[in-house]
Amino acid sequence: MARLLALEWNDSEARLAVATRRGDRVVFEQAFSVALRGGPAEPPQPEVDVGGRIAAAMAARGVGRLDTLVAIGRSSIELRQLSVPPGPDEELPLLVRFQAMREFNALDEDWLLDFVPIDDEPGEPRTVLAAAIGPELVGQIESTCRTAGLKPERLILRPCAAASLLCRARAAARMQVRLLVDLLDDEADLTVMIDRKVIFLRTARLPGDPLTDREAAGALLAQIRRTMAAVQNRLEGRRVACVVLCGTGPEHAALAQRLQDELAIPADLFDPFEGLSLGSELQRALPDHPG
Repeated sequence: MARLLALEWNDSEARLAVATRRGDRVVFEQAFSVALRGGPAEPPQPEVDVGGRIAAAMAARGVGRLDTLVAIGRSSIELRQLSVPPGPDEELPLLVRFQAMREFNALDEDWLLDFVPIDDEPGEPRTVLAAAIGPELVGQIESTCRTAGLKPERLILRPCAAASLLCRARAAARMQVRLLVDLLDDEADLTVMIDRKVIFLRTARLPGDPLTDREAAGALLAQIRRTMAAVQNRLEGRRVACVVLCGTGPEHAALAQRLQDELAIPADLFDPFEGLSLGSELQRALPDHPG
């Protein structure tokens, strides 16, 4: 049985999920966070040993060295929507890299570059959403993982991973524009999709937890409105038709109701663990913030 680890972190916390592949099934065994920033009573630390804290938390939970997938937040990458000449899918990587070298600020051959197509017709000019990661950030990720005793096998973009999970769990009406809101400590991923395609994404910093802080909920609402306006401008007048909020429980339900009332569009809840195979330990202790 192959065991897998998904990992990501920002300045305040690291988030980990542990799973086991059993035949054609993946069973999720643990999902937990590791604080990287102390509380008010703890003196400030100029430099946090992220890898060391991750290693200690894994050891406390009996998690050994696993094949590791690292998710990267929007704020850590450069992102561009690029237009490239008509061409079949097999030629897209070269076309995208050529165009990216012209339009990204500092892109060179040492940068990692990936993309998702937005248009499907090979006989027409293609539009893609391209993400680039600099070698310095890749080095920091590898160093942190090495300190934690891990070797990253893959890097993925966190908002695209969340959108993929939503699309596999819940089909949308054809050509429906959805906005996925994923709350993560003191920030939120805002990801806009049409059908199964991500067309726009951003990460917004928040002054607190929108689930418990009314001011933070107002800030989230303002960021959602800003995102919806940007998408409407990009889609030549088409609007976001619904909001999907990652999470369950009464606090998430109350926030979803406020979003629905103030935005005048449906706001639904999505449990990221919905439809997944969960081990007994995780079933007993789901995380407070399932996103």
